[in-house]
Amino acid sequence: MELLSPEVFIPLKINTRKGRRANVVKPEEVYSVTPLSKLLTKAYILQKRLLENPRISQKEFCELNKISPRYLRGIMQFNYFSPKIKKMIMNGWMPKNFSTQQILTGKIPLLWSEQEKTII
Repeated sequence: MELLSPEVFIPLKINTRKGRRANVVKPEEVYSVTPLSKLLTKAYILQKRLLENPRISQKEFCELNKISPRYLRGIMQFNYFSPKIKKMIMNGWMPKNFSTQQILTGKIPLLWSEQEKTII
């Protein structure tokens, strides 16, 4: 398993035709880079890596990625945000009364409707 490295996800549409090279079309949306969008991306990467290795313990996983178990538990909260909130974060929206500490400490409700009432 590799150490956690910064990765950027860029949605692309690729049109292919038989016998021809692929034409890459620019993405429909351009995502902004904010602290929340970086954490959302990092949470997605960590969850993907954790699911790829189901037999590894949490302690070993944290040692490989050089993060603490407490940080891992906190950042995984991003994966349970409603799709509406995730899209808003990736588009550069930063709520005024909302901080990353609230997420990392687990003070965000799990129900999507409650999340939207609390955050938006």
